[in-house]
Amino acid sequence: MDFFQWHWWAGVAIILFILEIFVPGFFLVCLGIGCVGASIAAVLGFGVGVQLVGFSTFALIAFFTIRPILMKRMWNGPDVKTNMDALVGQRGKVTQDFEPGLRLGRVSAAGDDWRAECVSDRVLRVGDLVEVVRVESNTLIVKPLDA
Repeated sequence: MDFFQWHWWAGVAIILFILEIFVPGFFLVCLGIGCVGASIAAVLGFGVGVQLVGFSTFALIAFFTIRPILMKRMWNGPDVKTNMDALVGQRGKVTQDFEPGLRLGRVSAAGDDWRAECVSDRVLRVGDLVEVVRVESNTLIVKPLDA
């Protein structure tokens, strides 16, 4: 069996569809759709010039129609909080007593032991539960949870 031009276009389309898994943004999908258009032109017996026009036309149509729909549908979820933002609202346990005058101690939150400052002058002992109010540099600002 001969290896026709449309095989090349179809092969590149498949490779682009696979590469889209690793590169977000749906750009490679649009190029893959362009390759499908060129492959169709090659199957119909058109020359290289028409194949390139087919590639360009299909890719541009996909880029301006399908890509915005995919972007809106796939990237509309709630923002995922990471790093320091993920700590706010977390509950933790006091690992070192807080002094009432200094309001400083240590808290275990989100699996790590943190330097912490309490918003109130209340004495916190080891084992007390606290909630993270905000993060300033490497210090958690916490408030006591009333049990």
